[in-house]
Amino acid sequence: MRGLGLTMAAGLALAGCTTARTEPQSAAAAAALPECASGAVGTRQTAAIGGSEMAYRVCAGTLAVRDAAGVLLAELFYTAYLATPKAGHTRPISFVWNGGPGADSRLLHFHALGPKTLEDGALADNSASPLAASDLVFLDPAGTGFSRPASDAAAARLYSTTGDLAATAAFIRAFREAYGREAAPLYLIGESFGTWRAAGVAEMLIDDGVDVAGMALISGGIPLGEESDRPLMRALSLPNRTATALALGRLDPALQAEPEATLAAAERWASAVWYPALRDPAALSSDARAEVIAGLARYHGLPPERIDAETLWISPRDFRTGLLAERGATLDIFDMRETRAEDAAAQAAEERAVIAYYRETLGVRDGAYAGIEVDPLPVGAEWGYDQAPITEESLARAIAGEGPPSPSQPWTLRAMRKAPALRTWVAAGLYDSLNSCAANAATVAALPADIAARITLRCYPGGHMMYDAEGQAERFGSELSAFLAPESSDP
Repeated sequence: MRGLGLTMAAGLALAGCTTARTEPQSAAAAAALPECASGAVGTRQTAAIGGSEMAYRVCAGTLAVRDAAGVLLAELFYTAYLATPKAGHTRPISFVWNGGPGADSRLLHFHALGPKTLEDGALADNSASPLAASDLVFLDPAGTGFSRPASDAAAARLYSTTGDLAATAAFIRAFREAYGREAAPLYLIGESFGTWRAAGVAEMLIDDGVDVAGMALISGGIPLGEESDRPLMRALSLPNRTATALALGRLDPALQAEPEATLAAAERWASAVWYPALRDPAALSSDARAEVIAGLARYHGLPPERIDAETLWISPRDFRTGLLAERGATLDIFDMRETRAEDAAAQAAEERAVIAYYRETLGVRDGAYAGIEVDPLPVGAEWGYDQAPITEESLARAIAGEGPPSPSQPWTLRAMRKAPALRTWVAAGLYDSLNSCAANAATVAALPADIAARITLRCYPGGHMMYDAEGQAERFGSELSAFLAPESSDP
């Protein structure tokens, strides 16, 4: 991962500074806000966060990624939110990204964590933003948003797991230097594939002598390498499926009548019955096999004939296509309660709001936003999973909906071993087909006690983007804020 030999320098300016029209704030408060680095456009704004009006500065700019020979590889775009620390305190700084690979930072930025988030196609104050606890830097990886690789050759290096990790680590080092934040507690926040980026970059920075205070891993599990007990992880996907079947009214009336008891029973059955069966299905007698199939049908809401009697495994894809098969409907990958196509009009309104924010509010004039103003660049389609070999088995799992085509490295475990103070926060949604709250809990329980004690688990009644679920935005923001801000670092 060190082979890229990346260094960073301040990038080209996007435009001259502009000041957005905001609610009135005192001259003293405005003067105390941190300044933007050279080359970034800056605005002063306020938002109602955590029950009070909060002033902050927004800095939008690029930093240039160069290799060891000084050759430009990319200009990475960021949107930073900076607030004034309390006297005697140093505010943490959190770097935030989504996943894909090939996704920009819009979801976490404008749906969950930014001081302004989208409501009915317009930006409004986000009372749950962790900006009250930590400065936030939203990063668009190369080939997403306003970030661009410098050439096709550079894209080939950056559109890969190891190249992406190296570029991200280098960006963080340069940003902290440009903004004088080397002493600030450092957090890395990633969603989905972005959890790999967070864990892998944490290890790289630690290896370079940079203190990392914490990682927030959202809807991507815990990157620990090849699963040591795949049958258990598969069995513990059952609670998510049972919850989905309950939400869609597909279970027996007796189970539907007591959903909490049903979920608890499903998890117990998965551990006690399905797990041993998946470990050695050939060892089962015909009667025992029939009992397992009956239990799978009962807790999945599927007819027994849709269950593979030989392997006793129901892949995520098989469940999503099978539960409502008689309607010709397929469950959504990210929130299995949903079957509807994306609302094109609502999506277009959100995209207009995002572009207006950058162009009109922040004054970003140069470049085109990939995925909104121009077609998406082929980041994900050309991605190189070079962190581990792709095998026939791992590719088959990916096709069946069980994650990327090759496993992660054990970045999380290595980073936490190398940094005894490093803490990790893990969030998952109950209706996500890609993650499992129960599997996360079992994974942590199997880790060394000193590692497990530093991991906080959260489970939300939502999907992959659990903060979009009704009533969950405030809880998600407040629980993440508590992780990011020990009392000594309150703003």
